[in-house]
Amino acid sequence: MAFTTGRIKGNYADILYGDGADPEAFTQLCGINTRGLNITYASAFETEDWDCEDPEAVAQTIREVGAQDWSITGSGLYNRAQMSAIRGLMGTSQNWRFALDEPGAPAVAIDDGYWGGPGFISNFEVTGNNGEWTQVSMTITGTGLLAWTDAA
Repeated sequence: MAFTTGRIKGNYADILYGDGADPEAFTQLCGINTRGLNITYASAFETEDWDCEDPEAVAQTIREVGAQDWSITGSGLYNRAQMSAIRGLMGTSQNWRFALDEPGAPAVAIDDGYWGGPGFISNFEVTGNNGEWTQVSMTITGTGLLAWTDAA
């Protein structure tokens, strides 16, 4: 029997925003406990190629990769200490990271690094129910390419 050896808990996935300085420093969105990353590639070109020698044969589909699109989603506790910073990020594009940190020793780093790219907060929602902690959810939508960077 063999099990997955490279599992990582969701606690180690982080959403971070950049301050725009040089060198740029990144701050984790604290309180966000559900995080997601979605990367899609549009099909810029698609056609069928038929066998010239056997027109009755099954054709093959040819596709070219088109534009990349990405988004980061997060939800969790409303963090009053970071709300001023988050409001300042709204309506502007800045650098974002979706980091996959590795647990400390005795674990061995397998896939340590982050996805990073420019984006903006395209959706922001705050909800509160009587007797429960106030929640926040947000979507960061890419304004440029997202790329993987291995941790140093």
